[in-house]
Amino acid sequence: MRRRTTNGLVAVAALVGLAAVGGNAARGTEQVAPFGAGATASATYTPGFADPSSPVPTEDPEAQQQAADAKAAADRTAAAKEAADKAAAAKAAAAKAAAAQAQAATWEVTKVVDGDTIWAARGAERVKVRLIGIDTPEVGQCGFAEASRNLRAIIGGQRVTLTPGAQTDLDRYGRLLRYVDVNGVDAGLRQIKQGYAVARYDSRDGYGAHARETAYVRADAASPKAACADARAGATSGSSAASTAGGTTGSGISGAWPAPGDRYPCPQARPVKGNESSMIAHEPGDRYYDVTKPEQCFATMSDAEAAGFRPAKV
Repeated sequence: MRRRTTNGLVAVAALVGLAAVGGNAARGTEQVAPFGAGATASATYTPGFADPSSPVPTEDPEAQQQAADAKAAADRTAAAKEAADKAAAAKAAAAKAAAAQAQAATWEVTKVVDGDTIWAARGAERVKVRLIGIDTPEVGQCGFAEASRNLRAIIGGQRVTLTPGAQTDLDRYGRLLRYVDVNGVDAGLRQIKQGYAVARYDSRDGYGAHARETAYVRADAASPKAACADARAGATSGSSAASTAGGTTGSGISGAWPAPGDRYPCPQARPVKGNESSMIAHEPGDRYYDVTKPEQCFATMSDAEAAGFRPAKV
C-alpha cells in the first residue's frame, strides 16, 4: 500500500514539472526561477526591431533650424519668381494693349485728294479730312499738282494721327477738320514750309483761332511760294520767281524739273534742300542731293544758311 502511494506522488511531481516546462515554452522569453526562488522576467532583442534598452534618438536643433531656413529661402525664391512672372505677363499685356490702342487711335491714309484734303480709314470707318489752317490750289489752278504730289509724299499710304483743333468739328462741306500728323511731323505745317500751302482759315479771316495758328502764320511768312506749272498757259509761274526765256527760272535751274532720279524734289524756284535732322543744305549737283528728303526748300544756299543750315561738303 505504501509503495503505491509513493509511486503516485512521484507521478504527480513529474506532471507538475512538465507543466512548468510547458509554461516556459509558451511564454517564450520568460525564464522560470528555480523552485523556491522568486520568479524573474527578462526581455531579449529581436533583430529588425528597436532595442527597448537603447535611448530614443533626438533631432539636432541646429540641423532643424538649417532645414527650416533652407525651406523658407526656397519659398521666398519661388514667390519672387512667381511675382516676376506675373509682372512680366502684366507688362506684356500692357504693351499689347498700348499697341492695340495706338493702332485704334491712328488712321490709314487711303487717298490724297489734293494738297489739303485726304481720305482716311480706321477699321470699317472711313472719313474725309480737311487739314486745319492751310489752303492749297484747287483742281485746274496753278500749283494743284505740285501740292497734291508733295502731300502724297509726306503721308500717302501711312498711318496718321488726326487731332482736333479748329473752332468746329466739320467744315461746311461735311469734312472732318483735323491736324494730320505722321511720325511726329505736322503735314499741314510741312506743306506751308515747303511752299505748297498758305496759312488760312484762321482768326485773321473770320474762322477763329486754331491751336497751331501762330506756328503756321510764322512759317507762311518765312516761306516763299513754290513755282508751279500753269495748267492753263503751260508756263511756269510763282510768286518767288518768274519764267524767263529758254525755260530758266529765277533760281537759275533750267531744263526738265524735277531732275531724273530726284526722289524728293523741291519746287524748281526753290531747289535747295534743307534737311532738318542734320541741318545740312543740299543743292543740285551735290552728291546726296537726289536722295535727300527735305523739310524745307530754299531759293538759294544763302537763304538756307540764313535759316541755320550749313552747305553740304560733297
